[in-house]
Amino acid sequence: MNIDENDILTGSPRSKFFDMLFNANKNLVTDAVEDWVERFAAMEYLLRCEFGDELEEKIQEAIYENQDAVEEGKNDFFIDRAGEILSRHE
Repeated sequence: MNIDENDILTGSPRSKFFDMLFNANKNLVTDAVEDWVERFAAMEYLLRCEFGDELEEKIQEAIYENQDAVEEGKNDFFIDRAGEILSRHE
């Protein structure tokens, strides 16, 4: 497990996401994760239709060539998904 250097101060989007995930209502989290997996599967299906057997290579290439954008996308995911679960809790 990677230690998030921002955790020492105020916490990063990643650490806050996991704190919320581990403390939220299990049914809400389960529903949300199932939604995310469904979306991921659909996106992977579409990409596999586009790139075929080269998909994994294309993904790794995109990660390597766009590290900052990928990191920003991860943070956006953590923030958006945490907000999604919290809004379901209200």
